Amino acid sequence: MLKRIWSAIVLPKEISAFEAAYLKRMNRIGLIFFYLHLPVFMAVAAACGTGVRNAALLTGAILVGPTIAYRTLKNARLMSAIFGFTAMCMGGLLVHLGQGPMQIEMHFYFFVLLALLAVFANPMAIVVAAITVALHHLLLYLLLPASVFNYEASLWTVAVHALFVVLESVAACFVARSFFDNVIGLERIVAVRTHELDARNADLRLLFDSVGQGFMSVDRAGRMSLERSAVVDQWFGAVRADEAFWIFLSRSDAKFADWFKVGWDALLDDVLPLELAIDQLPGSATVGARTYGVEYRPIVIDGVLVKLLVIFSDITARLASERLEAEQRETIRVFERISRDRSGFREFLDEAQGTIDKLLAPARLERAEIDRAIHTLKGNAGIFGMSSLATICHELETKLVDEDRPPTGAELGVLEARWATLTTLTNGLLGDRRANTLEIDAADYDRLIDASVRGVAADELFRQVSSWRLEPTERRLARVAEQAVALGARLGKSVEVSVSANQLRLAADRWSGFWSSFIHVIRNSMDHGIESPEERSRAAKPVVGKIEISTYTELKEFVVQVSDDGAGIDWPRVASRAAARGLPYATPADLTEALFANGLSTSEHVTDVSGRGIGMGAMRRECEERGGVVKVLSTPGKGTTVQFRFALTAMNPVKVTRAELLGTHARQVASASIERAS
Repeated sequence: MLKRIWSAIVLPKEISAFEAAYLKRMNRIGLIFFYLHLPVFMAVAAACGTGVRNAALLTGAILVGPTIAYRTLKNARLMSAIFGFTAMCMGGLLVHLGQGPMQIEMHFYFFVLLALLAVFANPMAIVVAAITVALHHLLLYLLLPASVFNYEASLWTVAVHALFVVLESVAACFVARSFFDNVIGLERIVAVRTHELDARNADLRLLFDSVGQGFMSVDRAGRMSLERSAVVDQWFGAVRADEAFWIFLSRSDAKFADWFKVGWDALLDDVLPLELAIDQLPGSATVGARTYGVEYRPIVIDGVLVKLLVIFSDITARLASERLEAEQRETIRVFERISRDRSGFREFLDEAQGTIDKLLAPARLERAEIDRAIHTLKGNAGIFGMSSLATICHELETKLVDEDRPPTGAELGVLEARWATLTTLTNGLLGDRRANTLEIDAADYDRLIDASVRGVAADELFRQVSSWRLEPTERRLARVAEQAVALGARLGKSVEVSVSANQLRLAADRWSGFWSSFIHVIRNSMDHGIESPEERSRAAKPVVGKIEISTYTELKEFVVQVSDDGAGIDWPRVASRAAARGLPYATPADLTEALFANGLSTSEHVTDVSGRGIGMGAMRRECEERGGVVKVLSTPGKGTTVQFRFALTAMNPVKVTRAELLGTHARQVASASIERAS
């Protein structure tokens, strides 16, 4: 108990700079306060008839001690204790000089002085004062009672006075200590808290610097916080004072910086919802060969964005791993395509190689032809499992449309490099079985055997065998049907595709370009025609859509047809888009013409499936190059039929006679014999 009381009365030895400055000022004020007692006490002595000279001499004598102490003492706390003694001496002198009717009231000055001593924030000054006043009353009560009381006071009266002094002293000590702990000692408290915060910040910095991620915050003015992960400086360079975040990043990735600045301005405009505005900010930054993913966390107070926490992560290795996995999946898809349709894959390679060759000489192509070639290459690469090539084509055509320019040599170089890698892979899988190789379907073989058994005429057998050099349209239609089903799955649509080829065959080299572009019709049918399951349900249609693809002859025409039971063509939208581009749209013929105009699309958004208005234009051009025409029949809510009609003679314009076929066969046999002999 005594130890606790002692620790409460005695202050810590250390005197802070703040406490020293405070006590220096208070000691100066205290000394001035005591000197002001001199005229006051002389006036009291004059009023009470206790001797003005005596008042001056006694007051001056009391002032000698604190004056010397103020001039010589270095310890400001000790000075406050001396002032405690001085204050009680002044109180005793006032009671002595104020003898008379009001003498007893003069004792209140002791209590006033005890309370005032609390401003020194030193309980010991109050203890010294309390002891002083106790000794004053005791000694003068015994030696000179008239100096203390104006009546015959009993010992009990003195004890009551002493009790009140003790009570006030205890309270004053509590006030003084509280003042010291919470005000004078504030600097110490702040220092302790600062040390604790520094320790926590050091731990936090250690954590930031150990996790391998870059953490920093950006305020509304774009300024970056001083506290950030060390890897931020390592990855992007040192941060300059008061530098905006986008300026800092512009030295490493100018494109990221420009994108962020635009998104940041939109974020501060507070037009879009906060989450949506943050989603518009760039998600990655590229520095040299490394890529850094960027995440954003808003710091919101009272509904207002105060800061944005920015988190950087090095995703270079992850992206490389994802690319490797994508390439492996692509290799598997290509292998599956080759396994199912080797000859079809060879035809695709030949057609794609021709397209690549044309693109690498862009000076010979018009801009529209370049767009059509890239768009067609993208569609067919997707069919045959070359997703990386399709992605490059999609990104390239996006740039060309957005920036309204032809491709650069560097951009075509990226396309050529990926194509070279893929062809090296596919050639290894395909082997060298290309020249002098003829693949026969089992159905064709069975028909030949059946004809031989039935003893049909030689001319009929010749017709069947010679047709093997032509490509069955069924093979092409089957590939397209497979792509339609896969595309429907990607779009969340269920579709049933039927194929009717009617055993027709075409010269592969003459029709390869047509079939390359034909996929655009299927893509449009799936994207614009067939509705989602929900939309079909609301329209009282079967959830599964239907697409029919067929080739047939009609009178003197050869027809390739695609029909779907989808929503039909939105002719008013076609008219609106045609009007916006200055195209005729008054008649059905005008609208059909606009449907195939290069760059016109009814889609609101561009995707890797459709939306650029290029595919249908490319398809019509291929049709017209073979002397054909396009017809479109569409009923809103019922579906659309697209027909490509050609003269029957256009199917296979070059006829091969029986003698020519036998001569070709003889030459091939002789050539093979020479190769074996050598």
